[in-house]
Amino acid sequence: MANFVANTIQVHIAAWDSRNMEYKFLALKRSKNNPIYPEIWQAITGTIEGKETAIECAIREVKEETGLQVKEIWTVPFVAIFFDPYQDAVNASPVFGVVVDFSETIKISPEHETFQWLTLEKFIELVPLPSHKIGAKYFWEHILQHKEKEMFKYINKEIKKFE
Repeated sequence: MANFVANTIQVHIAAWDSRNMEYKFLALKRSKNNPIYPEIWQAITGTIEGKETAIECAIREVKEETGLQVKEIWTVPFVAIFFDPYQDAVNASPVFGVVVDFSETIKISPEHETFQWLTLEKFIELVPLPSHKIGAKYFWEHILQHKEKEMFKYINKEIKKFE
């Protein structure tokens, strides 16, 4: 029987592009040396460490994988489910959406080769994993474009303690 695991997260990064007056989504291309899904485009993913909470992991992973500072973070009303055949495990990953400063310099980790800022439509076209497509779409629909988005927001003052 497969195990059920809930120790991973997925994070979608958006930034307001004032030049084009629209949100852009950050897509990262995994390194060819990555043993799982080499060279695919994706949102940020990560594994919760020690006694870390899922939201602490999300903020840490954004910093580690991009060097970006989280300005705002929301819990996206979607949990990504995927099966890992190598671990014989069904994984449940809470999904987060963050906003960063579009002008901030990105410093990708060795886990990735390159990145692109894309419109939502281009992001969804580029990423192959269904959960990343759905996560980005839900972030857009339920948070970035929704007037009731505050119910999903994590209080900003709490972000500082994780930096």
